[in-house]
Amino acid sequence: MARDAFTVEDVNSQHGFALLRPDSGEGPFHAPLYPEPEADVPPFQLRKGDRVTGQRRGQSVADVAWVTRVEPPYELVERMAELLAKLEQWELKVPATALELAEHHWRQSREDPLRRELTSQLPTFFDWELSHPYKDGALLERLEAAMQPYLPGFAVRPLQGREAFVVDPGGHEVEAGEGDWDAPATTFEPLLQRVNAVLEQAGAPVRWVPTGNDWVLAPPGLAELLVLNSVL
Repeated sequence: MARDAFTVEDVNSQHGFALLRPDSGEGPFHAPLYPEPEADVPPFQLRKGDRVTGQRRGQSVADVAWVTRVEPPYELVERMAELLAKLEQWELKVPATALELAEHHWRQSREDPLRRELTSQLPTFFDWELSHPYKDGALLERLEAAMQPYLPGFAVRPLQGREAFVVDPGGHEVEAGEGDWDAPATTFEPLLQRVNAVLEQAGAPVRWVPTGNDWVLAPPGLAELLVLNSVL
């Protein structure tokens, strides 16, 4: 089937569509906010000024493919360059350029190389890719392993017959929070508050820092940097 050329005239992120102006004929036409995925291109969102091709179907365009993409704002590229420089001071290396990171951020990519690299280098409490936290039998084992460099001999175990944990050293009992399937973080929040208190008492340089529906083990200054830059 014949393909037509279009320029992105506007995007509506809230409702998930873009408006395309055809090179010939009247318009605009509706199109999905994300074009068809390509092997060498992340699933980027359309932005005003992009050039694409696609097949007209009534008042919409299907099978949208990239021709050219406008570059992200220069200010965002600069901010990502500054972030990369600061991350290197924390001995964190991200194999991506500032321009690449800015485009992922600006186009709300469904892939996030910055977050992926950081979570591969910084321990997280949950492993959502493995299973839901309530079904994750290795959850407490991972917590113990992450803590060993800072608190050798650290251990945590659930109390039989109670919604509670025991934290060693010290034998501290910690009642679990009232979480649910959709908000499991609240179940473990009291536990990690206790763990952070133990880390502080030991003079450790890291804390478990909340990141939405999870926690990451990092120096507080690094965590604050990542939050300020919308990484966490």
